[in-house]
Amino acid sequence: MAKSMTTIYETSLRLTKTAEEKMRGFGVSEQALFAGDRPFAALIERYPSETGEPLSVALLFGADETARLTKKELGGSLVLHGVFTDDQLLATNVTQRKAGQARTNWQQEGAFLFSRGRRTAAREFLKMVERMTPAKERSDYVKKRITGWEGYLKIQERGMDIPDMRSSYSKLAFNHDFSRITVSGCQLKSDEWKQLRGLSVKLDGIDGDVGTVLKAQAKARTVEVELQPYAIEQLRKKASALQSRHIVFSNFAALSQIRRLRRGFQDLEKGFATNPDLDRILFEEKPPVKPLKAFEKLHFQNRLNEFQQQAVAGAIAAEDLYVIQGPPGTGKTTVISEICLQNAKKGLKTLVASQSNLAVDNALGRLLANKDVRILRVGRTESIEEDGKRFIEENVGQYWKDHTLKEVSEQYEARKGRSAQVAIDLEETEQAYERLLPVHEQWKLAVEEKKQAQQQTENILRALEELRTTVKAESAKKQETETNKQKLVLQIEELERKAAEYESILSGGKDVAGFEAKEQHIREHIRELERMIAAKALLVQIDAKQRQVEEFRSGFNRASSTDGQLEQPSRALSAIRKMDELERFMAEHRIEDGISVTYLVNKMEMSRQRVVEWKKLSKFNEQLAAAITYVEARARLHPSQLEEAKRRAVQGTESFTGAEIEGFLETLRGVLKGPQRSDMRILQTALGELYKRQQSLWRRGAKLETPEYYAAEAKKIFQKLKEAVEEQLMERMQKDATLVEKWKADMTAAEQTLSTLEQKYRYLTDGMIQVPDPESAVREQQDALTNLEKERQLHGQAQGLLEENQAEQKTKTAQLNETDVLLAELNTNIEQAQEKIADHEEEAASLGAILASQPEVEFEAVTKQLASKAFDRESLRREQKNLPLLQSVQKKWLELLKEADSHDLDEIRKLYIRHANVIGTTCVASARKDFAENYPSFDVVIIDEVSKATPPELLLPMLKGKKIILVGDHHQLPPLLGNDTLEETLEEMINEDSTFEGKKELEQLLAESLFERLYKNLPASNKTMLAIQYRMHADIMETIAPFYAKEQDRLQCGIADSDAERDHGLESSTVNRSNHLMWIDLPNEPSFFEERMSGGKSLFNASELNEIRTLLVELNEAAAAAKKAGQMPPDGRKSIGVISFYGEQVKRIQRMIDQELRLPHLLLRTGTVDRFQGSEMDVILLSMVRNNRNEYGDIGFAKDYRRLNVALSRAKELLVLIGSTDMFTKRAKQPAVRNMYKHVLDVVAAKDGLKQVQGAEN
Repeated sequence: MAKSMTTIYETSLRLTKTAEEKMRGFGVSEQALFAGDRPFAALIERYPSETGEPLSVALLFGADETARLTKKELGGSLVLHGVFTDDQLLATNVTQRKAGQARTNWQQEGAFLFSRGRRTAAREFLKMVERMTPAKERSDYVKKRITGWEGYLKIQERGMDIPDMRSSYSKLAFNHDFSRITVSGCQLKSDEWKQLRGLSVKLDGIDGDVGTVLKAQAKARTVEVELQPYAIEQLRKKASALQSRHIVFSNFAALSQIRRLRRGFQDLEKGFATNPDLDRILFEEKPPVKPLKAFEKLHFQNRLNEFQQQAVAGAIAAEDLYVIQGPPGTGKTTVISEICLQNAKKGLKTLVASQSNLAVDNALGRLLANKDVRILRVGRTESIEEDGKRFIEENVGQYWKDHTLKEVSEQYEARKGRSAQVAIDLEETEQAYERLLPVHEQWKLAVEEKKQAQQQTENILRALEELRTTVKAESAKKQETETNKQKLVLQIEELERKAAEYESILSGGKDVAGFEAKEQHIREHIRELERMIAAKALLVQIDAKQRQVEEFRSGFNRASSTDGQLEQPSRALSAIRKMDELERFMAEHRIEDGISVTYLVNKMEMSRQRVVEWKKLSKFNEQLAAAITYVEARARLHPSQLEEAKRRAVQGTESFTGAEIEGFLETLRGVLKGPQRSDMRILQTALGELYKRQQSLWRRGAKLETPEYYAAEAKKIFQKLKEAVEEQLMERMQKDATLVEKWKADMTAAEQTLSTLEQKYRYLTDGMIQVPDPESAVREQQDALTNLEKERQLHGQAQGLLEENQAEQKTKTAQLNETDVLLAELNTNIEQAQEKIADHEEEAASLGAILASQPEVEFEAVTKQLASKAFDRESLRREQKNLPLLQSVQKKWLELLKEADSHDLDEIRKLYIRHANVIGTTCVASARKDFAENYPSFDVVIIDEVSKATPPELLLPMLKGKKIILVGDHHQLPPLLGNDTLEETLEEMINEDSTFEGKKELEQLLAESLFERLYKNLPASNKTMLAIQYRMHADIMETIAPFYAKEQDRLQCGIADSDAERDHGLESSTVNRSNHLMWIDLPNEPSFFEERMSGGKSLFNASELNEIRTLLVELNEAAAAAKKAGQMPPDGRKSIGVISFYGEQVKRIQRMIDQELRLPHLLLRTGTVDRFQGSEMDVILLSMVRNNRNEYGDIGFAKDYRRLNVALSRAKELLVLIGSTDMFTKRAKQPAVRNMYKHVLDVVAAKDGLKQVQGAEN
């Protein structure tokens, strides 16, 4: 929960009558609120209010302040309710809350000095209240968002109202690896057997729960129990000697766990989270995390790769949340231990939690022995693994004593005889120090000399820079001046040329009259040329009009020739009497199928079909009537029976086609000819069927008219159709006549226009002399006219322009002389600067040898040596001085530790527990009452294997953390609920209740887990993926690499030499030593298909079981051979996991191992893929089960890439897939799933690991 500095607010306070009465009822005088100058401490909580309504608050006084007001023990805390009116606080009510209620995140701390005046409330107080979110709104927000997690609890609450069941039993039997027992001879009621699955089990004489019920068989009266790891050893020692043979089945542990989970929901809703923003971090689309603190330089205690270092540094720098994605084998536990060590150095308290005890103990077991770390493991002792037991409360005192005794003993022994060695080391160090002093001085002088040379060089370089700048500027100025000179020379030459032109014009002898005569001549020539251009354009128009006249004449002639041709067909139409003749006529004369024509033709056809249908029904009716008469005669039924059969037929609504009636009659004829023709039951049935068909026929006939009606209707339609055709003919004749008149009018108008154009052309060309290109000639004459005008203007201005020209020539000549002088000065300046540059460059070159030397490197090295020797000398002097005291103190410590009794160990234990800074427990255990009281909050909460825990489980430790670090992998499977996957459980609940409310939320969590959503939506600064794995051979890793391809960093193999470090050492007829990845391919044939267990939903594959049996025998022989060859220890066993996607297949594999095989050289473990998450083995055999040819291509749970990722990543040395490649790479329904398995197959094939089993169809 949030902590803040308490602010004092001065505010006036007014009381309503209700508030005054309530205060008096609690024994509080009105004066008590205003007396004294010591402020009242209170918690401030804002209440909801509508827009426009005054702010509403509550001030919650603690127990001390309540006692101060009431002058007595009230047994609770006073709450003052009020509103702000005119910025003043008005108390409207006073109530009492229970004592001991904790502060929530929706409240703020404050201290108040109340006064009676009308002074407004402090602005800071008002602003603070305005900024606060009303507690109810925040609580409602959490309640609404957390509804999605209720589905998990509903699943776990199923069947929780079961009372404890106690029974006697006759025998206990272990499985091969002592992980399960079968309890025989249980005496239970029939309904109790159905409730056993998932209940915890206790045996008289064994401490604690021994395990959980996996399977119960009422007929055999046996119960299969999965054992808790801590119970296995007890049972192995005590099972045969148990005096009482009684067993108890209970769900108390499950109920207790659900209560803790639901309390976590309530704590979040009430605002009891240590981090006040936890609800927003969990539920908002973009988690509102704070920016990271500046990264500090860390000294790592573990050897970490770059990604692990980044994860640790990020987790340390984060303020509230950091997420670490850890693919299989990437060293998540190492990172967790390093974060704990770094936190311990900073004096922080860390909680390490996980869904399972094993994960917690693994994380704590990796912590290095470090003086800053004090580990405490909290939980039921029997549930804790060996790695964690040394850190439980009863053992930490002994652990600390043993560890400290060992450390002190080693140091004490190391210091014996150290005094003489220290004296020798000290003398050698002092001599070395004296030898280094003159060397140090020599290099110091060399460094000073180089510094002086550097200073001189810098001065020279500055002077060179200035001179080069000067040369550059003067050169630029010189270039500019030379450019100006060239311009002046050109300008003077141009002025001289123009002066000569002006003089030539003035001496040419032209006058004004000559200019005008020449202009008149040019203009007359232009007018004549324009007449030629107009005539030329007119000739083009005449040509176009002539073509148009011919076109109109041709159209008129065509239209005239067709006019009147449709009169004869119109007369022929009236003589047509048959439909086929009319259709031929319509086709011959191209009659259009318009709406009316099409409608009439279709109606005609319909009438024809009705007649055909009537005749067909008539025929069937006659046949049915004859058959009914015949069957009635043979059946010899009573009239009442006949009437009943007819009545049922009339009431029936069945309809029969003609083909069906014909078929029935044909069948009936066959029956009546055979031996059954006298069978009354058959005849009665046949008669009923005949009546039904006759009724069906009559119902259809009732909808039809008589043939005569349809014949008369056909004649009417035929006449209307002829009328429609004739109407089209008449319309076409009218259009032809209109077209002739139009062509004629257009032709006449065009001939008149042509005549007018020809007359105009003759007028224009009369007496005209033709020029080949009159347009070009016009342009030439216009240019001549423009030049003539310029010449006339120039002649008038020539004298004035000549005088101006002469004056400008004089000015430009003077400027040219000045430019020559400036160029001479610039050349002199440049030459002088270049001489100085050469002198400076020569001086700098002479200093180069000094600058090229590196005396500072030697000086630094000698200085470090000198400082090191000085440090060593002082250390040795201190050690020489303190050695006797240290020896004495350590000797005393050794004596005290060796003599420590139980009282001393208990005191050590208490101190250790009080100062423990790394606490380990499971997620659910962190909500136990005793744990919550002892450890209400932590500086840092680290949750491992987040993907294996449900959100309600994760919430419990999260509530305790100021900072939360989540470690998991959303590319692996979501949590198991009991022994089932989330998909199986959800499917089962929907089958039981299709209206299950949590369905949508659970399906969403199946698609995207809490960890995945946080990882995707957090900024890059608050997350890291560990990208280097150390578990698998590189060949195996290649199969899972695509699952991480979309992450920022690709998955890499951290094993330097996979072949050497992951050599399984096995050789058999199937497996070579070079194989690390294999697929035994079974054909997609019926003899290799999957099977479903009788009465169940799980699947198994007998062919794969046979392959596994053969392979295990081979591997056992190969392991024996490896021992003989010295490649395995003589007493070693090769660890092999046999896993499958389906529980039924796992059961059959386990049964085969237990009952059929003897494999002394193998350490075997079986399980579903989901159960194997988090485990690793040398060798993994994966039985894939699915193999069928159904049209859906269903591969069930195996389509989830996360499940395949887990399956492929459990093996360290050798992975063998056993199943049909065709089924998974070709027949699977979704393309993405096929591609996923195709990648695996491609990698297997590339590594030469594909082994095909021959089938019957090969």
